[in-house]
Amino acid sequence: MTGTTQPTVGAGEVCRLTVYGPKSRIELAVPAHVPVADLLPTFLGHLGHELGNAGLEHGGWVLQKLGEPPLDEDLGTAALGLYDGDTLHLRPRNDQLPPADFDDLADGIATGISERKDAWRPELTRRLFLGLLGAVLGFAALLLPVIAIGGGVAIAAGVIALVLVLGAAGASRAMGDKTGSVLLSAGAIGFALVAGLALPAVGRSLFDGPGVLTAPAILSAGCCMAVVAVLGRLVVGPGSDPGFLSAGVCAALAATAGGLSLWDVVGAKGAAAIVLTLTLALGMRVPVLAARMAGLVVPPLPDTAEEFQQDIDPEPSRELLARTARADDFVTALYIGLGVVGVGCLAVLASSPGWAPLTLASVASVLLMLHCRELLSARQRLAVLIPGVLGLAMVLTALCVSGTLVLRLAVIGALIAVAALLYAIARRMPGRKMLPHWGRAADWSHTVLAISIIPLALAAMDLYSRVRAGWS
Repeated sequence: MTGTTQPTVGAGEVCRLTVYGPKSRIELAVPAHVPVADLLPTFLGHLGHELGNAGLEHGGWVLQKLGEPPLDEDLGTAALGLYDGDTLHLRPRNDQLPPADFDDLADGIATGISERKDAWRPELTRRLFLGLLGAVLGFAALLLPVIAIGGGVAIAAGVIALVLVLGAAGASRAMGDKTGSVLLSAGAIGFALVAGLALPAVGRSLFDGPGVLTAPAILSAGCCMAVVAVLGRLVVGPGSDPGFLSAGVCAALAATAGGLSLWDVVGAKGAAAIVLTLTLALGMRVPVLAARMAGLVVPPLPDTAEEFQQDIDPEPSRELLARTARADDFVTALYIGLGVVGVGCLAVLASSPGWAPLTLASVASVLLMLHCRELLSARQRLAVLIPGVLGLAMVLTALCVSGTLVLRLAVIGALIAVAALLYAIARRMPGRKMLPHWGRAADWSHTVLAISIIPLALAAMDLYSRVRAGWS
């Protein structure tokens, strides 16, 4: 038997191994991509027919290299990094070979450090510098409005955004660097945001007069972000659609809010109420929209015997799984974009005077928290849950700022009680099946809160008071 230094990574290659059993030794050439669990019966058959039944007494057999933990039975020899000529030992699961002792302290320390999961790897260097690139671009975008007046800020930010888009095109088309291209495009969207906010402030500082977040500024910022997001998607190419979709949704809804705020009859809180209602309505349709964008169209149910014989061809597995993963990414992107806009709307409503805006913000926040129960992905749940939690936090902050001392103490006491309840739930709920009536209560609450959104939004727009004033 001759050993080599080349790993067995080809789909049709084999790996030549020596396996030591309790009483015998074998040398076999095994497929490199077959899981170890599927190879074990073959090993047992060659090492001794009685080993299969003997394994029942001690929980089965494991394969391990000398001084190393047992091999992962779900992986093949190629994935495990085994080479031709490697030696394995068949051991009872409850009597594994102990780890090898070190006769050199320095060797043991080096081995322990190299086996840590947080050890620095070459790919982390690339991630570090790409992260620093993003941080530098973000800091420059934040610093630009401080060092120039509105017109200069708009021109400079627009030029930088254009340069970053061209850089993203070069990184994607010429160098094939998709990650760097996406990062440069994200920086371009950030500078487009700054340019849009500064555009209405020509001739003055962004921090003078009405401030930064005026209705014209939000409208122009949303439009600029949407244009740059479309350009970024075009230059980066396919494979980055979810990120640009999220940015585009956020920009479009922000522009809608800014445009509505320009109407005196709507105002800032009215625009926030309208856009928040639109955001919640779109959130209910996100799975359907994502499925259509990914090409997953479910055919209608058949009504006749002839229709039962139509569209019965099986779907190609690889293509269907790829489209499913793409749809899942679209769902996450849409929820993130809607969540960012929702947080902005909740902030406006929570800071507005009157009972209606605060009530609408509270109901919408609880509705988001209830809606996240229906999502299976952790990213999607967080994208829906975090805006709801932030919305409630802003409502409670507004109550403490404008309320009496008794109200402030009541809010603090309620938060302490909720903290204790959350700890109890964290201890008892995971892994336990809830009683059906709790789920039914959550479903009814979800429905009632969803129905109440539109009446509360109309109240936040002062529509009822205007109608009463018109009749009087």
